[in-house]
Amino acid sequence: MAGIVAYLAGNTGYNLAARYVASFEQLYDRLADHPGSGARRPSLGPHVRIAIVSPYIVIYEHDPAGETVIVLRIVHGRRKITGDLL
Repeated sequence: MAGIVAYLAGNTGYNLAARYVASFEQLYDRLADHPGSGARRPSLGPHVRIAIVSPYIVIYEHDPAGETVIVLRIVHGRRKITGDLL
């Protein structure tokens, strides 16, 4: 996320970067409350899910036993998502 925000701040301006920071934080708050809310992606792993901060896809793992969420990667939505990204 830091790399995305730094890129946006340098190339599109601080205001847009700040809006993305707020959007990512809002998503993380939602995942903390509802970790199973993202779409499942079993082809990437048994507990892997995705969430969207358009145009970015947040790939995360949700362990239902421990109620833990781990963000594995954030990629641009135009990228082909495969297990190699993880």
